Amino acid sequence: MQNLEKRIAALEAATAPAEGLTIIRRFVSPGHLDAEINHITDDHGNQWTRQLGEIEQAFTDRAASQTPANPCGIKLLSGHPLELPHAEH
Repeated sequence: MQNLEKRIAALEAATAPAEGLTIIRRFVSPGHLDAEINHITDDHGNQWTRQLGEIEQAFTDRAASQTPANPCGIKLLSGHPLELPHAEH
């Protein structure tokens, strides 16, 4: 059994984490299912506010580029159509 555990550990060490995966959870409310994201938070506590004239895709790209990935290589963001207090970016 110990030999199997060593082999599994070696395989896990050799396997590169996923890269480039960004998950954006979009919070919506009834009647506003297509509301655009104006504020984003990540799982590290960082917050972003959409700038005047910034399109939603550029905004989500900016937030994704500024947040670090978790140990598995995943960036987890939460998008909100409402203003968040104390947004930093």
